[in-house]
Amino acid sequence: MTDPDDFTRVPPNDHDAEQAYLGALLFAGRDARRVHQLVAPGDFYKPAHATIHNAAGLLIDRAEPIDPITVAAALQADGLLARVGGAPYLHHLIQTMPSVSSADWCAERLRSLTQRRGLIEAGQRIVDRAYDPASGEPSDLAEEAVALTRDVRDAGRAADDTPVTDMHDFLQVVDTYDWVVPGLLERGDRLILTAGEGGGKSVLLRQIAVAVAAGVNPFTIMPSEYGAQRVLVLDCENSAPQGRRHYRNLMNAAERARQPVKRGQLHIDVRPEGVDLTRGEGRAWLMRRVETVMPDLLVIGPIYQLHTGDPSSEDHARRVTTALNEARVTANCAMVMEAHAPHGNGFGPRSLRPAGSSLWMRWPEFGFGLRPVEDEKSAEEDRARRLVPWRGLRDERAFPQFLRQGERGSWPWVPYTPIDMDVRGYSSTGATG
Repeated sequence: MTDPDDFTRVPPNDHDAEQAYLGALLFAGRDARRVHQLVAPGDFYKPAHATIHNAAGLLIDRAEPIDPITVAAALQADGLLARVGGAPYLHHLIQTMPSVSSADWCAERLRSLTQRRGLIEAGQRIVDRAYDPASGEPSDLAEEAVALTRDVRDAGRAADDTPVTDMHDFLQVVDTYDWVVPGLLERGDRLILTAGEGGGKSVLLRQIAVAVAAGVNPFTIMPSEYGAQRVLVLDCENSAPQGRRHYRNLMNAAERARQPVKRGQLHIDVRPEGVDLTRGEGRAWLMRRVETVMPDLLVIGPIYQLHTGDPSSEDHARRVTTALNEARVTANCAMVMEAHAPHGNGFGPRSLRPAGSSLWMRWPEFGFGLRPVEDEKSAEEDRARRLVPWRGLRDERAFPQFLRQGERGSWPWVPYTPIDMDVRGYSSTGATG
């Protein structure tokens, strides 16, 4: 027996969110495939909206552009345009869109309401079965109720799950490193480099970019067995003239080392105003560049220039990492980023952890900070730095412990071993005593 009120209450839905999502989809441009995959047709309460979503999906699969005109043509060809409200309704959807970046919020809202409707439907079935005396034993009905609610919980995702693996089978797989820089970075790695103001981190990142594009180890400058790699630099802090001055010197250093960077190996885009990767426009800007170059190594930053919100916000940091992970996975590349260290408090050494959200401490595989060597003479004359890990390394790599300023006209940073390490307070592992 179903409660009569069930026929008078409208199932949870949000017409405005459905319209805003579809408007974002029709205006997403290169981001259309990602936006389209955020929801399924069943997530729409209004059938006409599911029809529009399906038509857009067919165009995406055919690599055709998505906009009100192309979608209207596709619906017209299938005799469905009038059913969804005609071409004027598609243009109306664009007008209801706050921004493309709203698509993620709208999609989450639609998925949540879909699950609520599923719970209501499952609950009604459970109630109807419980009231029916011929439906079976209560224990069997309880198991059936558990299965129904489990289906709502999994929302069809269980079919996509990979099976769990026995440990013996798991260890039978022989893994090999897919190096970008042998011994330092493999595809998929994320490295964040920090330092105080003027600490040399930007110089080191530029050196890494040029060296990898030239096909040499960025520290030893020895030729890599993997050869030159394609590198994309997205400088979100420095101006174009500043970038040219810095990179010209490094490109000349590679020439003098007889390891020149060939055309097509090193690409750069400068955006000193920064980019907001929490918004759709910013994510699209990033993905267009990554999809154009498909780099083996992506150098981007600094982190504080990658969004315009509260630097300490976990939510903002998570949205930025989601965009960066999409870029990293799309290109199957390693990623190196720059971050600023927080200001010191006057007590003890300055922290080298990234300023802002604590998420940046957890996200990368490798996190290093450049700290001046405690020997004041070395720090002043050689600009000596110690490469200090501020998080536990997730794998063993051959990063140097110490760097100093290179000879004029050569590479800016070169590795070295300090003399009298015990006097300076270092053990053989580089830890302070």
